[in-house]
Amino acid sequence: MTYAIYGARGSGSGIIEAVCAELGVDYEARYLDVRAGENQEEAYRKLHPLGKLPTLVFPDGEVVTDTVAIILTLDERHPQSSLLPPAASKARARALRWLLFCATELYPLIEIVDFPERFAGSDECKDVVRTRAGAIWRNRWQPVEDAVAGSPYLLSEGFCATDVYIAILCHWDMDPDWRQKNLARVEALSEAVRNRPALVPVFERHKPDETILDAAQPS
Repeated sequence: MTYAIYGARGSGSGIIEAVCAELGVDYEARYLDVRAGENQEEAYRKLHPLGKLPTLVFPDGEVVTDTVAIILTLDERHPQSSLLPPAASKARARALRWLLFCATELYPLIEIVDFPERFAGSDECKDVVRTRAGAIWRNRWQPVEDAVAGSPYLLSEGFCATDVYIAILCHWDMDPDWRQKNLARVEALSEAVRNRPALVPVFERHKPDETILDAAQPS
């Protein structure tokens, strides 16, 4: 019984690979050549109509897209795990709050920073759009920094899937020196997640300098 994860090296599919590795479930990473447009071909668009990554195909054939939806579904199917805190707990509410904050307030800005031409309307405006999106991106990390209550994880109760999301996202379009100076708790969280034994191979495959952001699923 093996999960199939459709993604690309350096993309948001690394979040789902890390979650599956943490769960200890068998999975097969099926990498698409995004630069060659494989994610826009008919075969993949039958799984994800927008051609976004990641997509997870469960052993029973169920197809789930969008990172947060995949995490929640995995949590439901593996209730014995510590992927997210118990239902109805205060800790779960905090984990979900910041999971959705990262997915809706941070992740969408990446596309604007890296592909301003999609939003600028004219070539003359591209640099302005990129600069403004980059400033918003950095400013929106401060609430995440302030929310880190554990040592080193987001929750004082310990590790959860939101930590994985943060650990991958904070290395995108972020100057390491700026991050270390301004987001010390996020940096410590990321370092701890990346050194979890089950996750080391995943992060080795998804190095920040290999990021393919135009294929990442911003939700």
